Amino acid sequence: MPVPLFQPEKSDPSCFKNQGQTFHPDFFQFSACLEKELPAPDPDSFIGFMDKPEKHENLSEELSSHHSSKTQENHQPWSSSENEVNWLKQDALNEETELEKKLEEAELAANSVVSLIPLFKDSLAGFNENMSSSVEILMAKLADNESENNALKKKVLEKEDYIQELSSFIQKEKANTLKTSQLSHSVKSVQSHLQLQIQKKEAENDQLKSHIKSLKAKIVEWKLQLKTYEQQLVTLKQTNEQKKIALKKATKVCKERADSYMASIEGLTSQITDREARLSEALSASLAWKSHYEKAVEEKTDLEVQVETLKKKIMNLLEEQNKKEDPGRNSSKDFLKKLHSSELENENILLENEKLKIMLAALEEKVISVENERLELQDVEKKQKALVEVYKAQIDDNQSLLKTFSLEEENSPKSKCENLKQKLEMMDAENEKLERKVASQEEYLKKNKFKFKEKSAEYNALARQLEVALEEGKQKVSEEIEKMTSREQALQIKILDLESELRKKNEEQNQLVSIFSTREQHQEICLKEIQHNLEKTENQNDGILNYVQFLKNSYVSIFG
Repeated sequence: MPVPLFQPEKSDPSCFKNQGQTFHPDFFQFSACLEKELPAPDPDSFIGFMDKPEKHENLSEELSSHHSSKTQENHQPWSSSENEVNWLKQDALNEETELEKKLEEAELAANSVVSLIPLFKDSLAGFNENMSSSVEILMAKLADNESENNALKKKVLEKEDYIQELSSFIQKEKANTLKTSQLSHSVKSVQSHLQLQIQKKEAENDQLKSHIKSLKAKIVEWKLQLKTYEQQLVTLKQTNEQKKIALKKATKVCKERADSYMASIEGLTSQITDREARLSEALSASLAWKSHYEKAVEEKTDLEVQVETLKKKIMNLLEEQNKKEDPGRNSSKDFLKKLHSSELENENILLENEKLKIMLAALEEKVISVENERLELQDVEKKQKALVEVYKAQIDDNQSLLKTFSLEEENSPKSKCENLKQKLEMMDAENEKLERKVASQEEYLKKNKFKFKEKSAEYNALARQLEVALEEGKQKVSEEIEKMTSREQALQIKILDLESELRKKNEEQNQLVSIFSTREQHQEICLKEIQHNLEKTENQNDGILNYVQFLKNSYVSIFG
């Protein structure tokens, strides 16, 4: 009986299914897993992450300029300054909330990107391993098929030699067995049986030749596919290298931003110390103004008491003078005019004192507002320190990621070699099931090609969306920078206006102080004149009384 061409092993069930699964990775399942595990990145959050540091810097500059303008606005009109302070505080709070939201979105986007990179790396490594292992498996199977075909050819040649020997032996036997019919019938049956076997072998050889031709065509196709896969691997390696370079650049940028934030924080601390020194000076000046004002009030009360006593004395003297003679009336009228003028001056001084009280109250309110701003600046400084720590942590994470990527790239060839050795040990292909497997593989390859095209189209669409999002983010960043510059210019103009108003108010205050001092001197002079006039009137009254007594005495002496 002839030996069968291929003998499958009973200990290896479903080998073709397993081998098909190891050779052809399921791209559709791979992409579905990626879509489930990895959410799509948010472009707005990515843009917020790109924008954050610049907005923080602008916010710190606005707060510092706002704080410096607040310290210089200690003597400007209180109604307009309070409105502007409230407006600036509201703007700062709104911008802080917006920056916090964008920072959260940027952190979410960064976390999604960090989680996507190792998964993408693992998928690429698995895909490369599967492709290399499948190619080597097919090459080994082709070599086995060629060796088996050579063995079959040798067997066919042996069988032909055997048939020739049998034919010669039959011819010899014919000469020997012509005598017996039984032997002849047996020889004929043997010949017919051998001819049937030869025909079967020839048919099997024809099938093997056609199968070898189909395998050669498929090998050519697989080589073309291998070339395409190698090109794709090269492009993926290039993209990975570009991503590594981008990560390195991002780490450098984060370090530079952290340094700039530290410098800005140091500048803010120095500014806060300067503001505290100025606040202490303003408080000492306000206390000095309070003490001076209290002294002036005490002096004014004393003067008012003296004026009232003088009024009473003058009224009494006027009554006495009206009873006695007319010459004293003119002097009393002049004296009354002087008193009225002094009263008007006292009223003006009281009004000025009330204004000074209002100014002192406003100064106290400004001191309180400046202290509140100082506390707010301290909070901002703490937040910026926290941001610097966050950026440092991100830099450390990026460095650790780069190290892990480099270690994975170093360990990938070793792992590939080990996997190839294991797969080469497990390669025991059987010839009868190869046809079914090849047919299933062809269908599977067609499906995978279609899926690969779909996934490549999806990846291209995602890349385009990312490019569009990056362009929109750049446009938004430029627009926000323009807005910030316009706001800074408006704030600088307001600061200059407020400084000019402060100078005017300081000049007015100095003028009021000089007027107040001159009026105090004038009041002292008036009081001295009043005292001198009172002394004169008392002397005149004494002289009049003496003259009246002299007249009485002379009248008594004359008229008895």
